Amino acid sequence: MTSILGSAISGMAAATKRVEVSAQNLVNANSVGTPGATDETQSYKAVEPVQTTDETGAPTVKVREKDPATAHVYAPQNPLANEEGLVESPNVDIAEEIVNQNVALHSYRANLKMFEVWSELQKVTIDLKS
Repeated sequence: MTSILGSAISGMAAATKRVEVSAQNLVNANSVGTPGATDETQSYKAVEPVQTTDETGAPTVKVREKDPATAHVYAPQNPLANEEGLVESPNVDIAEEIVNQNVALHSYRANLKMFEVWSELQKVTIDLKS
């Protein structure tokens, strides 16, 4: 039975990490930087979660930079614009991030339900032994 709880905890941790990544992207969605900069004027690089399983079958989430992580936007009035009037903006699709957060929420709830099922099985087992 403890493998059920371990699986549920791993799934909840994976869902939490996916929400964290999405929230990080949303917070930085409107930030801009100078194209090609490597100092404090560089743009936020959008990231994405990659969910895999480890050797025990538990879900794990690794974070990697999106490809492409940024896009050039014409904004000549921006003080961070280069000579061509371009700024670098994170490659963040707000609608996609909202969908990702909803998927992670449903995954979290499903794993939480495993705790409820485990608890119910424990009650039934105790009742059978009585």
